[in-house]
Amino acid sequence: MQTQRFRDVALRALLILVPLLAAGYIGGTQIPGSTLWPWHPNMIDLDVYQRTGQKLLAGGDIFDAAGQLPWIYPAFAAMLTVPFAVIPFVLAAVIWLTLCTAALAAICHRLGYTGWRLSLLTTVLILACQPVRDTLGFGQLAIFLVAAAVLDSMPGPRLLRRRILPEGWLVGVVTAIKLTPAVVAAYNFFAGRRKAGLVAFAAFLTATAIGFVVLPQASLSYWLKLATGDSGLNSGILYASNQSVLGVWNRLTGEPSRGGLVLSALVVALGIWAAVLMHRRGQMALGLCLAGLTSLLASPISWSHHYVWVVPLGLVLWQAKELPGYLRWPGIGYALWGALAPFMLLPMGGELELHYTWWQQVVVNIGVFAGVTLLATSAVTALGSWGRARRTPADVADEVPA
Repeated sequence: MQTQRFRDVALRALLILVPLLAAGYIGGTQIPGSTLWPWHPNMIDLDVYQRTGQKLLAGGDIFDAAGQLPWIYPAFAAMLTVPFAVIPFVLAAVIWLTLCTAALAAICHRLGYTGWRLSLLTTVLILACQPVRDTLGFGQLAIFLVAAAVLDSMPGPRLLRRRILPEGWLVGVVTAIKLTPAVVAAYNFFAGRRKAGLVAFAAFLTATAIGFVVLPQASLSYWLKLATGDSGLNSGILYASNQSVLGVWNRLTGEPSRGGLVLSALVVALGIWAAVLMHRRGQMALGLCLAGLTSLLASPISWSHHYVWVVPLGLVLWQAKELPGYLRWPGIGYALWGALAPFMLLPMGGELELHYTWWQQVVVNIGVFAGVTLLATSAVTALGSWGRARRTPADVADEVPA
């Protein structure tokens, strides 16, 4: 009896340890300047977070980069960096990688993976999925943002039987950290989850208000700059790893003009519409993934490592065998393209993107076109014969004139 119990504990420990070791390996090898032994990751973004927390504790200006990478998030988000400011960097890196690995595993668990399959899938994603690798290597937020939306709104197995807080609060809080999850909140609202959408909005306002109370000057500075179109990284819109509609517009036209912003707004409308239609056809998980994808395509800057959304998107499409093949298989192909990110092999920076050959332009931009096409195809599918066969009584009632 005790031997069997020991084996069970040892097996569970091994299943947890394997993806954590994979994350440690990526942390020590993914970004130039990292070393595997002695282990010291060059987690550039985590370094920014740690420096920001230290500036906050010292009463300094969190937006004063002093020639280093700048802090580009709201003041509320800066408050969350404080725990990492008071511990050594290597310990902070270990904690960050552990939390990221747990969040990635939670995404996969919500989609039904457990036991050794969960451990194996999480490990493979850490080692083979470029957005995940770079998120871990840089010490970035992307996995947390996706996990927050998935754990908040995606149907599937849960660790707890009941919610501690109402649906929408996680999405609202992460929207106060980075604005892109607002698209998920809008999707929930228009898909009929009014309460979840309103809770997200209330959570966003509450978190933002906390930022104004604790850091009024920094909060005012951030929101005033954002209102004038200054995201803090506008010069990076052209960069090849920026896989957004505005990035494509900039690379093809030579400038991030108003036309690109109009197209981005249209993509927001298309994406939310497609997500809502799929939700009403019973594809709630796919609807959420389409909303997440929309938030990246329409954002002015969406680095390749932000595309952690290809993980749940690919898994959902793989499981959704009831979807028509013309939507499912190209969608899986798109998710694989985002996971492999071959455009990252192109030379980039120094405005090289303005001088790409035709085939380089195809490689760097085709993923964005494919993403928008997936949104459009999803909407057409939901409105077509496949979708009409899956309309709910509420949908039919909406179509009957009053």
